[in-house]
Amino acid sequence: MGYDRVQEIENPELAQMRMKEIYKAKGYSNDWIEKRVRGIAIRDELTDEWKKRGVQEEIEYSILTAEISKATFGMTPSEYMEFKGLKRENLRDHMNDLELIFTMLGKRVSTEITRN
Repeated sequence: MGYDRVQEIENPELAQMRMKEIYKAKGYSNDWIEKRVRGIAIRDELTDEWKKRGVQEEIEYSILTAEISKATFGMTPSEYMEFKGLKRENLRDHMNDLELIFTMLGKRVSTEITRN
């Protein structure tokens, strides 16, 4: 396992392939997996923009993320998790296609707003 992680550090595409295999093994469709992977890339782009503008503390990311979620779904991520009956699971892993698309849209628009 350690060797695999070192290989993934050297070639990040291996990590992405492993992640896709895990989601596929959990029963997710290829279409859903592609949306999930794209959503991760969009989130990374947004957090990179925030970092450039001085956002550093975890609480700052949480506040900004909560605002995007409220604008997108009318509730914070923790409220949305409660709504879905989740405890510690990853919220995005329990979203359907439309929820993933709306999440990506909210974060993509936030990235553009941040840049401008």
